[in-house]
Amino acid sequence: MVAEVTENSFRREILEPGLPVLVEFYAPWCPKCAIMADVVSEFAEENDGKVKVCRINIDRSPGLTKRFGIGEVPTFLLFRRGKILGAMTGKVGKERLSQLVNGRF
Repeated sequence: MVAEVTENSFRREILEPGLPVLVEFYAPWCPKCAIMADVVSEFAEENDGKVKVCRINIDRSPGLTKRFGIGEVPTFLLFRRGKILGAMTGKVGKERLSQLVNGRF
C-alpha cells in the first residue's frame, strides 16, 4: 500500500517509522508520474514489511516541496529515522527503486 502524505502527516508517516521510507514527490499533471504510479504500487506490494512507500503531491504540500528542494517530478527520496539516505529523479523501474532502498544506487 502506498500512503498519501501531507504536511500534517509527514512526521508520523515518514520521520517516525523504524523501516526505511521511500517517498515519491509527484504531481497529478505530470505524465512521468502517471507512468510511475503502477510501478510504485507494485514495488510497495512486493516490499511490504521491508520498506514503507509514500507519495507527496507537490501541489498540495508546497512547504515539503520547498523544504526538500524538489525541482523535478517524480523525485524519490529514501528516509531512515528522519535522515535522507538517497535520492533519484525521473522515470525508473522497480529494480532502480530496489537499488535505492538497498543503498546500491
